[in-house]
Amino acid sequence: MKTQVGTLQATPSKRLFLSIIADYDLNRSICELVDNGLDVWVRRGRSSPISINLTLDETQQRICVEDNAGGLPKGELSYIVGPGQTGSAPTDETIGIFGVGTKRAVVALAQDIRIATRHGKGKAHQVDFDDKWLENESWELPLYEIDGVATGTTIVDLQRLRLSITEEATEHLRDHLCATYAKFLTSPLVSITLNGVPLEPVFFDNWAYPPGYEPRRYMGTVRSDDGRNVRVEALAGLSDESSPAGGEYGVYFYCNERLVARALKTFDVGYMKGYAGLPHPKISLAKVIVSLNGDARSMPWNSSKSDISTKHEVFQVLHAWLMEVVKDYAALSRIWMGDWPDKVFAHTEGAVVDVPVDDFPNAKKSYLPPMPKSRPRYGDVITEANKSVAKKKPWVKGLYEGVIAADLISKQGLEQRSRIALIVLDSTIEIAFK
Repeated sequence: MKTQVGTLQATPSKRLFLSIIADYDLNRSICELVDNGLDVWVRRGRSSPISINLTLDETQQRICVEDNAGGLPKGELSYIVGPGQTGSAPTDETIGIFGVGTKRAVVALAQDIRIATRHGKGKAHQVDFDDKWLENESWELPLYEIDGVATGTTIVDLQRLRLSITEEATEHLRDHLCATYAKFLTSPLVSITLNGVPLEPVFFDNWAYPPGYEPRRYMGTVRSDDGRNVRVEALAGLSDESSPAGGEYGVYFYCNERLVARALKTFDVGYMKGYAGLPHPKISLAKVIVSLNGDARSMPWNSSKSDISTKHEVFQVLHAWLMEVVKDYAALSRIWMGDWPDKVFAHTEGAVVDVPVDDFPNAKKSYLPPMPKSRPRYGDVITEANKSVAKKKPWVKGLYEGVIAADLISKQGLEQRSRIALIVLDSTIEIAFK
């Protein structure tokens, strides 16, 4: 038996804002504001040019983000502060969907927030809020009609910042934006500037073309449980340079043209024993770049679009196949370790091999030829050559193993490597004579 005895008040507290900004840094917060402009542009059909201008004033400790994507109509201004409210439909191929990004981004950045917008040629409107508003449980905000805002423009003005704007932070942000929005920046209609300097796209598709093991472009479509299609294009191969220090090998994810995850090297994408192995310089040539396009709710990103949600159904559909691709290219990198200049880096030109995949869930293979035989290590070659002699005269093991040790020492980056190797050989010969 169930009897209603009352109701509960479930209106969220404004403390919600402060509780969800802990993991928001400058890069992540600015990206949320850039996403807004790009989403308006995408919903309007990508037909007209868009400019997004970012200003980080180190002297005044102020941030301003201005775009001409079209502005928000008066009826949608509540989206600015209402948690969960968004102008993007789940079926749009946009970036924003959760309706929390802008809100927590601006609160994470500043204590004083002013947002002005002019939809088309209509009147311009402005909302202001600060920490005092956050402390008040009322959700109402004054709405102002203002002048001085260009047609179709939105301006986010942030003051009394919660973080410090430095030259180093600005340059780090520039690098992050150039990579995150690289695919958008290739369009002649898109311009993003930081402190007046245009951003240039940065990609990570620097491939080598070893014969038979050229990069593969996997193409296909995956279908969600409720019938939604996601287009998949993945480039996989060996890089034309090693990056163990920079760590740029691994798996990349673009969702609706936005870089979401960069150089992943976790067990979820195959970096574990039995597959690609743990991250190591020996496998630092292996790289997979996955691009997904579809409606926003089908994208396997987290709510801040800073990582992939490995529990998302679309990621799960691709998981087994992705693990195999990473494993095979990592194995190829490991097998040719020591021969990279000849086997990999020498092959600077070639063609990417297109591989249509009709069924990603059941593919579970990389479509690469059988792995080449690995070159035996020097120590194994010497040991095998002396195997029969060592069986009859076990004491000779010390002789050839001393030679192996001296050879290994001579290849190390030690200033005294020759001296140390000579000591090993001298001791080996002395012991042999005794």
